[in-house]
Amino acid sequence: MKYVKWRKTAERPGDPSLSTLGHRQARSTGSFLDSLFSKDGINARNIKLLSSPFLRCVQTSNEIISELKSTSGNAPDTLHIQPEYCIFECDFLSGDWHSSLPQMSERKCYFPRLDETYQSIFVPPLPETRETFLSRCDKTMKELNKAHTYRPNSVIIIVTHAACCIGITKSATGLKLDEINAAAPCGIFKLVRSANVETWNIDRYDVKEGMNGYVDHLDDIGDKTIPWNHFGPRNDGGDGYTGPIK
Repeated sequence: MKYVKWRKTAERPGDPSLSTLGHRQARSTGSFLDSLFSKDGINARNIKLLSSPFLRCVQTSNEIISELKSTSGNAPDTLHIQPEYCIFECDFLSGDWHSSLPQMSERKCYFPRLDETYQSIFVPPLPETRETFLSRCDKTMKELNKAHTYRPNSVIIIVTHAACCIGITKSATGLKLDEINAAAPCGIFKLVRSANVETWNIDRYDVKEGMNGYVDHLDDIGDKTIPWNHFGPRNDGGDGYTGPIK
Protein backbone atom coordinates (compact mmCIF):
# COMPACT_ATOMS: atom_id res chain seq x y z
CA MET A 1 0.00 0.00 0.00
CA LYS A 2 1.44 3.36 -0.97
CA TYR A 3 2.07 5.91 1.78
CA VAL A 4 -0.35 8.47 0.30
CA LYS A 5 -3.17 5.93 0.33
CA TRP A 6 -2.22 4.81 3.83
CA ARG A 7 -2.42 8.39 5.13
CA LYS A 8 -5.98 8.69 3.86
CA THR A 9 -7.16 5.62 5.78
CA ALA A 10 -4.88 5.46 8.84
CA GLU A 11 -6.24 6.34 12.28
CA ARG A 12 -2.99 8.22 12.99
CA PRO A 13 -1.82 9.45 9.59
CA GLY A 14 0.95 11.63 10.97
CA ASP A 15 2.61 8.86 12.96
CA PRO A 16 3.71 6.09 10.58
CA SER A 17 5.71 3.04 11.61
CA LEU A 18 9.16 2.08 10.41
CA SER A 19 9.37 -0.12 7.36
CA THR A 20 11.14 -3.48 7.42
CA LEU A 21 14.20 -1.69 6.04
CA GLY A 22 13.90 0.95 8.76
CA HIS A 23 13.99 -1.69 11.49
CA ARG A 24 17.06 -3.24 9.90
CA GLN A 25 18.78 0.13 9.66
CA ALA A 26 18.01 0.83 13.32
CA ARG A 27 19.52 -2.49 14.38
CA SER A 28 22.64 -1.79 12.29
CA THR A 29 22.93 1.59 13.99
CA GLY A 30 22.64 -0.02 17.42
CA SER A 31 25.33 -2.59 16.58
CA PHE A 32 27.64 0.15 15.32
CA LEU A 33 27.13 2.29 18.43
CA ASP A 34 27.68 -0.81 20.57
CA SER A 35 31.10 -1.30 19.00
CA LEU A 36 31.99 2.37 19.60
CA PHE A 37 30.83 2.34 23.23
CA SER A 38 32.65 -0.92 23.95
CA LYS A 39 35.86 0.42 22.41
CA ASP A 40 35.63 3.71 24.36
CA GLY A 41 34.67 2.06 27.66
CA ILE A 42 31.26 3.74 27.89
CA ASN A 43 29.00 2.32 30.60
CA ALA A 44 25.22 2.21 30.19
CA ARG A 45 24.75 4.23 33.38
CA ASN A 46 26.45 7.14 31.59
CA ILE A 47 24.18 7.00 28.54
CA LYS A 48 21.00 9.02 28.09
CA LEU A 49 18.70 8.30 25.17
CA LEU A 50 16.31 11.08 24.15
CA SER A 51 13.78 10.19 21.49
CA SER A 52 11.21 12.14 19.55
CA PRO A 53 7.80 10.80 20.64
CA PHE A 54 6.85 9.83 17.08
CA LEU A 55 6.46 6.07 16.60
CA ARG A 56 9.26 5.66 14.06
CA CYS A 57 11.75 7.29 16.45
CA VAL A 58 10.58 5.25 19.46
CA GLN A 59 10.91 2.09 17.36
CA THR A 60 14.39 3.14 16.26
CA SER A 61 15.39 3.85 19.86
CA ASN A 62 14.09 0.47 20.99
CA GLU A 63 16.04 -1.37 18.29
CA ILE A 64 19.22 0.56 19.13
CA ILE A 65 19.02 -0.32 22.83
CA SER A 66 18.44 -4.00 22.04
CA GLU A 67 21.71 -4.09 20.09
CA LEU A 68 23.89 -2.58 22.84
CA LYS A 69 24.87 -6.09 23.91
CA SER A 70 28.60 -5.54 24.46
CA THR A 71 28.27 -2.15 26.15
CA SER A 72 29.06 -2.49 29.84
CA GLY A 73 26.26 -1.99 32.35
CA ASN A 74 23.67 -4.29 30.71
CA ALA A 75 22.22 -1.57 28.48
CA PRO A 76 19.36 -3.65 27.00
CA ASP A 77 17.88 -4.12 30.49
CA THR A 78 18.81 -0.81 32.14
CA LEU A 79 18.65 1.92 29.49
CA HIS A 80 15.36 3.81 29.10
CA ILE A 81 13.82 5.78 26.24
CA GLN A 82 13.09 9.35 27.35
CA PRO A 83 10.40 10.92 25.08
CA GLU A 84 11.58 14.47 24.37
CA TYR A 85 9.09 16.76 22.62
CA CYS A 86 11.56 19.57 21.88
CA ILE A 87 13.18 17.30 19.26
CA PHE A 88 9.96 16.18 17.58
CA GLU A 89 9.26 16.50 13.85
CA CYS A 90 9.36 19.94 12.26
CA ASP A 91 6.00 21.41 11.24
CA PHE A 92 5.92 23.80 8.33
CA LEU A 93 2.23 23.05 7.74
CA SER A 94 -0.59 22.97 10.28
CA GLY A 95 0.33 20.63 13.14
CA ASP A 96 -1.76 17.74 11.79
CA TRP A 97 1.12 15.27 12.15
CA HIS A 98 1.45 16.03 15.84
CA SER A 99 -2.25 15.60 16.54
CA SER A 100 -1.71 11.88 15.81
CA LEU A 101 0.52 11.36 18.82
CA PRO A 102 -0.98 9.22 21.60
CA GLN A 103 -0.46 9.57 25.33
CA MET A 104 2.87 8.13 26.45
CA SER A 105 1.03 5.82 28.84
CA GLU A 106 -0.46 4.10 25.79
CA ARG A 107 2.86 3.98 23.96
CA LYS A 108 4.56 2.41 27.00
CA CYS A 109 2.22 -0.58 26.71
CA TYR A 110 4.04 -1.48 23.49
CA PHE A 111 7.49 -0.17 24.48
CA PRO A 112 8.26 -1.05 28.12
CA ARG A 113 11.61 0.78 27.92
CA LEU A 114 9.75 4.07 27.54
CA ASP A 115 10.01 6.32 30.59
CA GLU A 116 6.52 7.84 30.72
CA THR A 117 7.46 9.87 33.80
CA TYR A 118 10.11 11.83 31.93
CA GLN A 119 9.32 15.54 31.63
CA SER A 120 10.24 17.15 28.31
CA ILE A 121 12.50 20.17 28.42
CA PHE A 122 9.79 22.08 26.55
CA VAL A 123 7.02 21.49 24.01
CA PRO A 124 7.39 23.63 20.86
CA PRO A 125 4.36 25.69 19.80
CA LEU A 126 2.82 24.80 16.45
CA PRO A 127 2.69 25.44 13.56
CA GLU A 128 6.26 26.50 12.77
CA THR A 129 7.95 28.45 10.03
CA ARG A 130 11.49 27.69 8.93
CA GLU A 131 12.69 30.58 11.11
CA THR A 132 10.80 29.52 14.24
CA PHE A 133 11.93 25.93 13.74
CA LEU A 134 15.59 26.98 13.64
CA SER A 135 14.98 29.13 16.72
CA ARG A 136 13.50 26.04 18.36
CA CYS A 137 16.73 24.15 17.61
CA ASP A 138 18.74 26.98 19.20
CA LYS A 139 16.60 26.82 22.33
CA THR A 140 16.83 23.02 22.38
CA MET A 141 20.61 23.02 22.44
CA LYS A 142 20.74 25.81 25.01
CA GLU A 143 18.44 23.87 27.32
CA LEU A 144 20.18 20.54 26.67
CA ASN A 145 23.50 22.10 27.65
CA LYS A 146 21.94 23.23 30.92
CA ALA A 147 20.12 19.97 31.62
CA HIS A 148 23.07 17.74 30.74
CA THR A 149 26.25 19.35 32.00
CA TYR A 150 29.59 18.06 30.80
CA ARG A 151 30.72 14.73 32.21
CA PRO A 152 33.67 12.78 30.79
CA ASN A 153 32.78 9.43 29.20
CA SER A 154 29.08 10.29 29.06
CA VAL A 155 26.89 10.01 25.97
CA ILE A 156 23.56 11.51 24.92
CA ILE A 157 21.89 9.64 22.08
CA ILE A 158 19.30 11.82 20.34
CA VAL A 159 16.93 9.95 18.03
CA THR A 160 15.11 12.51 15.96
CA HIS A 161 14.09 13.52 12.44
CA ALA A 162 16.18 14.73 9.52
CA ALA A 163 15.41 18.44 9.90
CA CYS A 164 16.22 18.30 13.61
CA CYS A 165 19.50 16.49 12.89
CA ILE A 166 20.52 19.41 10.68
CA GLY A 167 19.06 22.18 12.84
CA ILE A 168 20.41 20.88 16.15
CA THR A 169 23.85 20.26 14.66
CA LYS A 170 23.87 23.85 13.40
CA SER A 171 22.85 25.18 16.80
CA ALA A 172 25.36 23.03 18.69
CA THR A 173 28.37 23.75 16.48
CA GLY A 174 27.72 27.25 15.13
CA LEU A 175 28.27 25.95 11.59
CA LYS A 176 26.38 27.22 8.58
CA LEU A 177 23.56 25.04 7.30
CA ASP A 178 25.45 24.24 4.11
CA GLU A 179 28.40 22.91 6.15
CA ILE A 180 26.27 20.07 7.49
CA ASN A 181 25.77 16.92 5.45
CA ALA A 182 22.32 15.68 4.54
CA ALA A 183 20.60 13.38 7.04
CA ALA A 184 19.94 9.93 5.65
CA PRO A 185 17.76 7.42 7.55
CA CYS A 186 19.78 6.39 10.62
CA GLY A 187 22.63 8.72 9.65
CA ILE A 188 24.89 9.61 12.57
CA PHE A 189 26.01 13.11 13.58
CA LYS A 190 28.63 12.75 16.32
CA LEU A 191 28.94 15.92 18.38
CA VAL A 192 31.76 16.26 20.91
CA ARG A 193 32.21 18.92 23.59
CA SER A 194 34.85 19.76 26.17
CA ALA A 195 34.54 20.84 29.78
CA ASN A 196 33.23 24.38 30.38
CA VAL A 197 32.54 24.87 26.66
CA GLU A 198 29.01 25.02 25.24
CA THR A 199 30.04 24.79 21.57
CA TRP A 200 30.23 21.24 20.25
CA ASN A 201 32.59 19.96 17.54
CA ILE A 202 31.84 17.74 14.56
CA ASP A 203 33.86 16.45 11.60
CA ARG A 204 33.92 18.66 8.53
CA TYR A 205 31.35 17.68 5.93
CA ASP A 206 34.10 16.63 3.47
CA VAL A 207 36.14 14.41 5.82
CA LYS A 208 36.31 10.85 4.53
CA GLU A 209 34.33 8.54 6.82
CA GLY A 210 33.58 11.55 9.04
CA MET A 211 30.73 11.47 11.54
CA ASN A 212 28.89 14.36 9.91
CA GLY A 213 25.93 12.40 8.57
CA TYR A 214 27.80 9.08 8.67
CA VAL A 215 26.08 6.15 6.90
CA ASP A 216 28.84 3.60 6.30
CA HIS A 217 27.45 1.41 9.08
CA LEU A 218 24.37 0.73 6.92
CA ASP A 219 24.39 -1.99 4.29
CA ASP A 220 21.32 -0.46 2.62
CA ILE A 221 20.12 3.13 2.85
CA GLY A 222 17.22 2.38 0.52
CA ASP A 223 16.43 3.54 -2.99
CA LYS A 224 13.19 5.34 -2.10
CA THR A 225 14.57 7.87 0.37
CA ILE A 226 16.72 10.90 -0.34
CA PRO A 227 19.09 12.19 2.38
CA TRP A 228 17.58 15.45 3.66
CA ASN A 229 19.20 18.84 4.06
CA HIS A 230 16.70 21.12 2.38
CA PHE A 231 18.42 24.08 3.95
CA GLY A 232 21.46 23.54 1.74
CA PRO A 233 22.16 23.88 -2.00
CA ARG A 234 20.68 21.40 -4.45
CA ASN A 235 22.81 19.01 -6.45
CA ASP A 236 22.60 19.56 -10.20
CA GLY A 237 23.04 15.83 -10.74
CA GLY A 238 19.28 15.31 -10.57
CA ASP A 239 19.40 12.81 -7.70
CA GLY A 240 17.55 15.12 -5.30
CA TYR A 241 20.46 15.44 -2.84
CA THR A 242 20.53 18.70 -0.92
CA GLY A 243 23.40 19.80 1.25
CA PRO A 244 27.10 20.62 0.86
CA ILE A 245 28.36 20.05 -2.67
CA LYS A 246 31.56 18.03 -2.32
